[in-house]
Amino acid sequence: MTERRGRVLVVDDNELIRRLATTLLSKKHYTVTTARNGTHALLAVDAFKPDVILLDVMMPEMDGFECCRRLKQDEATRDIPVVMVSSNTDSFDKIKGLETGAADYVTKPFDYGELLARVATQVKMKHLLDELENKNTRLEEMVKKDSLTNLYNHRHFHESMNIAFDECMQRSAPLSCIVCDIDHFKKINDTYGHQAGDSILQSLALLFLSRIRTGDVASRYGGEEFAFILPDTGISEAAVLAEKIRHDVACASFDVADTDISITISMGVAAVPAGPVTTHTELIRLADDALYTAKQTGRNKVVLSTDAGGP
Repeated sequence: MTERRGRVLVVDDNELIRRLATTLLSKKHYTVTTARNGTHALLAVDAFKPDVILLDVMMPEMDGFECCRRLKQDEATRDIPVVMVSSNTDSFDKIKGLETGAADYVTKPFDYGELLARVATQVKMKHLLDELENKNTRLEEMVKKDSLTNLYNHRHFHESMNIAFDECMQRSAPLSCIVCDIDHFKKINDTYGHQAGDSILQSLALLFLSRIRTGDVASRYGGEEFAFILPDTGISEAAVLAEKIRHDVACASFDVADTDISITISMGVAAVPAGPVTTHTELIRLADDALYTAKQTGRNKVVLSTDAGGP
């Protein structure tokens, strides 16, 4: 089967033009759909998701200039290249089309070779732009992630917590923070080596992700310490989740250097609204203080900030 070269939306009120353009482009292995005016074109774009739009200038209901203007105002469609098509050879129309955001302009009756060349150029540019955006998205995600565990890193945790805190304060909604630490992790590294320790960190990350919701944030806070952001979650709900995670870890068996070992974690939980907490850093500090209490009072437990002297 021949690979399709791209998707083209042909917009023209003349049925003959639509048929000719469809036949020509289809023979060159483009996937084509048509619309008879600007209004229909705007509806077709959402479903068809074209790589390029051939847009007639003069049409009833909504002309090509207005259609192009609306396409460029919409974030979802503004990057789709538009090639304006008109029987008017006057430079005024060409300039107006380019000013509304069109990428190119051809005149009718169009030369088939020229039309195909212009479409091919715009489709190629769109594919290159999409590829660049995808790479940028992946790069941005990599910058946010811890390379070992693939959880979010310390910096992104603070950025996300700051945003979540402000949003919850504005909506008077609860927000919980959990901080946890692997008990006696240095002993594991000293006994089995850092590679074994890394393996445990990776396994824990997968366990954490299996427990939290889509809107929650799990991060490697530093070393063997992890932190969670739980929007719209009160301290009682967060405590239940923390206890489930603590129990999962305590019952799990980790394969380290061909030896199955068990580990435990200590967890501190804090939430807002709570007392005089006015910033996200204060909320994190409360959770961290609760974690300290958990480690000082025997480890392998969940301590709430309300039980550790916090507000």
